[in-house]
Amino acid sequence: MFMGHYKAVNSSTEFYSEFRSTIDFPTQVVYNNERFLLYKTIQVTSKKQQERIFTSAKNLNISYNVEID
Repeated sequence: MFMGHYKAVNSSTEFYSEFRSTIDFPTQVVYNNERFLLYKTIQVTSKKQQERIFTSAKNLNISYNVEID
């Protein structure tokens, strides 16, 4: 499974996308009326790795599991 890590164009905001079975993430998205660019794609190979990403995101106040088109 894969997830995208997006960073805002005009601020320091970032988020992690929902999981997908393929690597077909859009390079640009609008989320909360802000434009984001795909920073990197992460291949998540285990439940433990997923939990670490979510825990880190929570601790840093980063949105995660965000639905994108």
